[in-house]
Amino acid sequence: MSGHAFEPIDHPLLRNLNAPQREAVQHAHGPLLILAGAGSGKTTVITRRIAWLIEEEGVHPGSILAMTFTNKAAEEMRERVQRLVSVPAAQMWVSTFHSFCTRILRREGERTPVGRDFVIFDPADQKSLVRQVLAELKLPEKQFHPKKVLELISDFKNRCLLPEEAREEALDPWTRRVLEVYDLYQKGLKNHRACDFDDLLLWTERLFRDPVLQSAYADRFRYILVDEYQDTNRAQYLLVQHLARRHHNLCVVGDEDQSIYGWRGADIRNILDFQQDFPEAVRIELLQNYRSTKKILDAASEVIANNSQRVEGKGALTTDLGEGESIVFKLADEGRLEAEWVVQRIQELRYLDRDTKVAVLYRANWQSRQLEEALRAQNMPYRLVGGVKFYERQEVKDLISYLRLISNPFDLVSFRRCVNAPSRGVGPTTLGKIEGSIPDGGTPLEGLALLLRSGELKGRAQRELGKFLDLFHRAASEREALGLTGLVKWALQESGYLQSLEDEATLEAEGRIRNLEEFLSAAAESESLGLRLPEFLDRITLASDTDQLEEAAQLSLMTIHCAKGLEFPFVFVVGMEEDVFPNRNARETPEGLEEERRLFYVAITRAQRRLTLSAARRRRIMGTEMLSMPSRFLREISAELLTAPIRWGTEIYQAGEGIRPGSSFTRGAGGASVASELQRIRSFFDRVKAPAMEPGSPEPHPVESSEPQDANAFPADTRVKSPRFGVGTILAASGRGEGLTYTVRFDQGGDKRIMARFGGLERL
Repeated sequence: MSGHAFEPIDHPLLRNLNAPQREAVQHAHGPLLILAGAGSGKTTVITRRIAWLIEEEGVHPGSILAMTFTNKAAEEMRERVQRLVSVPAAQMWVSTFHSFCTRILRREGERTPVGRDFVIFDPADQKSLVRQVLAELKLPEKQFHPKKVLELISDFKNRCLLPEEAREEALDPWTRRVLEVYDLYQKGLKNHRACDFDDLLLWTERLFRDPVLQSAYADRFRYILVDEYQDTNRAQYLLVQHLARRHHNLCVVGDEDQSIYGWRGADIRNILDFQQDFPEAVRIELLQNYRSTKKILDAASEVIANNSQRVEGKGALTTDLGEGESIVFKLADEGRLEAEWVVQRIQELRYLDRDTKVAVLYRANWQSRQLEEALRAQNMPYRLVGGVKFYERQEVKDLISYLRLISNPFDLVSFRRCVNAPSRGVGPTTLGKIEGSIPDGGTPLEGLALLLRSGELKGRAQRELGKFLDLFHRAASEREALGLTGLVKWALQESGYLQSLEDEATLEAEGRIRNLEEFLSAAAESESLGLRLPEFLDRITLASDTDQLEEAAQLSLMTIHCAKGLEFPFVFVVGMEEDVFPNRNARETPEGLEEERRLFYVAITRAQRRLTLSAARRRRIMGTEMLSMPSRFLREISAELLTAPIRWGTEIYQAGEGIRPGSSFTRGAGGASVASELQRIRSFFDRVKAPAMEPGSPEPHPVESSEPQDANAFPADTRVKSPRFGVGTILAASGRGEGLTYTVRFDQGGDKRIMARFGGLERL
């Protein structure tokens, strides 16, 4: 904390502020670190501080530069400041980093390779240019997928590394070839007089390395404010350092405990090291929370205390909103029952108050499927925030098109969709020829067969469409033997769709694979109910009907990332299981696990009045029901904060007892308490940690270790060969049966997670 205090004075800009907030507003000169805890009135402090500089310190609005991460946040900040000051604030620069850099490059661009009149390439433009470069270098897209290549190029640019400067990091042949792509890609951008989004930061940072230009802009922007500083990457950090190096009038606002974007380049060290960068900096902690009750905040504090990447000596959040209700924890028998239980609890809340706002949060988009189905079964309107409804997602609709064409060979719409998913080189001309070959009363597949026999198709299109036709011929003969789940698995594998996503090996592709895995689980659930393919497709069609008036819904479904900055009276966090939350990939490194814990902290602190956590003992993964292990994060919350019973409407339920929806209990009745449920969870963890387990004890899944859980799995240190990634060494294995997954360190491709049934690994 700072070493001096400000006397409270009666000033409109200080009214209704607590002492740390007043101090932050009145701090005018020198570096300032504002650690703004969740729900601590950060936006109010930022806008009033800017207004204070203008009104009380006499700072010209044009000397102030305020940067944030979204256009919406920038516009809100600008409007709120204008309402607080008596002079026009239009000259004040309030913008996102990218907008700021664009304005600078429009002025100074002649000093860069792209000039001032550049165009900005969107992702489609970037992908097209990378494909041209790959063709020029004769690099196959299967090994150098454009999206994967662009991810690495973006990473280099966000660290301000041009191709020649990144060579020290090219330790393997694949990365060295990508650097060749990067070099030609940059030359292509120059030829087009174009920038991509990362170039906006890269070239502006390069400009500010010039002492003369840096001095000129530092003189112009005498007061700099950066919001959400914990989310800045290396390029943004350097930009700020260049501008503030002379006058040190830099105010950064953020919370390292809410740094959740490391996967897209955010560097938590920027906020952790601020006081090393500016030793004279004043540090002010905004710890008064105006959103949540004490029990919610205590749970958040207990969880985040387990992280090591935190500002030293930081205090805990406090509140004047009272103790509040205990946190509810529910351990359902399986995923579908978890979703139904959550929906029933929401129905009871809405029965008491139809206008109450409820949010259901989850770690990844694939988790929305069971919730959406449970809500539609009860005809409950909802909003899916920041995403596409499950059965409307591209990869899901692509897979459905295969199933529809298998079920109904006359379905031309489905044929048009799946014939080029994945890409088979079928353009509008080829598609027109196929459709023109369809005999009267015939099917698109018959038209394709006739066109193939004519010999009119050549090259790749002939090969790929021949395989495509054969796929459906085999589907017709094997459909009954495979069953619904087997048919979905078969379509995923034989179509090459899953393989194409695995080849892409990007974060986006991984999310799409998880959605397809969840679709497979939906098929398995339907098959267990006796549904066959036509009935399953009918069910999907009804589930994807979007005629409901969702705009009026008070219930929101979203990932935790989408929930950042929002708040709701009632919050449900579902899927509190290992490999779900924490995510199965992120938990493999200490840094990844700490970011997952920060994500859980963000989820907890969205709740104002009541927080409910839920998990399932069993969950379907790739259509196979597997035993889940409760999330390690549940152990980090004291049992005292989850004491029961909790009143839901007119009934009393014991939290965490595995009770089925509709069961009711009276006070003191009904078996185990929350404490005993937590003890059961802790015993679960203890059995996992123990060197030996009792005979017959259930083994949790998935737990990644060097010892495989499947007797048929390759043990750790086994040398294997992949048809796509070459030779590598098994590091660990998780899961069993069709869910068996390896972590493999390839000699020339880094670490990758590969499902055994699809990976084609051969032991050397």
